[in-house]
Amino acid sequence: MLKNPAVRKMALKAVLLLAGVVIPVGAVTLFYAFWYFGAQSILATLILVGIAICFAVVAILLLNVNLTGPHRLYRDQLARTFVQREEQNSAVVPLAQINPGDSAPYHLVNTTLNVPSSTHAALRDRKSDFFLFSKYWSGSPATSYFPTAEWRTNNAPPDLATIMAISGAAASSHMGIESMPTLTALLTFLNVRLGFWILHPKRREWLKTPGFFCLIREMTGIRMAEDRPWLNLSDGGHIENMAVYELLRRRCKYIICVDGEADPECSFQGLMTLVRHAQIDFGIRVGSRLNDIRPDPTTHYSQTHFAFCRIYYPDGATGLLLYLKLSITGNEPELIRRYRRLHPDFPHQSTLDQFFDEEQFEAYRQLGVHVADGMFLGALMEKTDPVCVPVWFRQLARNLLEPRAN
Repeated sequence: MLKNPAVRKMALKAVLLLAGVVIPVGAVTLFYAFWYFGAQSILATLILVGIAICFAVVAILLLNVNLTGPHRLYRDQLARTFVQREEQNSAVVPLAQINPGDSAPYHLVNTTLNVPSSTHAALRDRKSDFFLFSKYWSGSPATSYFPTAEWRTNNAPPDLATIMAISGAAASSHMGIESMPTLTALLTFLNVRLGFWILHPKRREWLKTPGFFCLIREMTGIRMAEDRPWLNLSDGGHIENMAVYELLRRRCKYIICVDGEADPECSFQGLMTLVRHAQIDFGIRVGSRLNDIRPDPTTHYSQTHFAFCRIYYPDGATGLLLYLKLSITGNEPELIRRYRRLHPDFPHQSTLDQFFDEEQFEAYRQLGVHVADGMFLGALMEKTDPVCVPVWFRQLARNLLEPRAN
């Protein structure tokens, strides 16, 4: 029964509801049990006070809340899969030392800075800010930018696997503009905390690891602001899920955007959130026509997998955005078509369901390959192979962009 995604989703909601009832009742029961035990004698009271003091000392001085959550397990699995060259070699790769010869693209890793207590007018509604990690500089507009090696994650400079895990920390107690204040305390109590606490390089703090007080702040949202020594980070998608915002900030001329989020209504929420942020923050306008990607109400097929968008920068410069979206056009390989018949919500199954099997994984992988291959069709490439990205974009533009209105 639990193989059905809908059943698993209902089961998850039932567990959260049950936890919301059991935890408060259990806490009250435990309080009265201790109160009754302590009322029996002065010795019992002293024993309870001593135990409480010991737990308080451990929690305040020794506890590292970055290690008590599932983040560490998630980080180690990512490192084993994508970073470590050998199974037994678990040496960290400092972010400031990646790509030593500068022979690869400059990586920008997007995360979200959660600041629900901020009094800044621009952050009050979003409850978050764009926090960026890169080889040389890291930070956000709210916290300022500093050399990457000066930031501290568990009293060490940021390493590649840790930053990857933060960037993908989808299940967190605080989730940027997607935060649910009514569930924050419950998610923290249940330890659904893939988020991460990082120490600001210019703020003095005598404890070099995030302790019990950070956990209380995470549970309540109190004193979580951009001017605090300890900052809470989570998935970059909690504020902008297309990972294009920082490229627009840098006025990039050619941008490729892959939209793989679950979007069963085909409302293009991720892209429209990007368009809104770009217009408000930078005055950048992204022109897009997405009708050909929307599935036909009768056939449930899209006409295309991609759209070509013009970017209008405020200084008069222009750019091009190639937008790829998971969609079904009817010419996919048979494995994809079979999986779609068995699972009509494919390719927009809920991302809450992480228990995918081999067939589901392969269906999504093959669809991604199919969508990408479509960008190199002979008809679009004018029967010549592009020698560089600008040439490729110009070939696509000649065949996909509508003429500008006079």
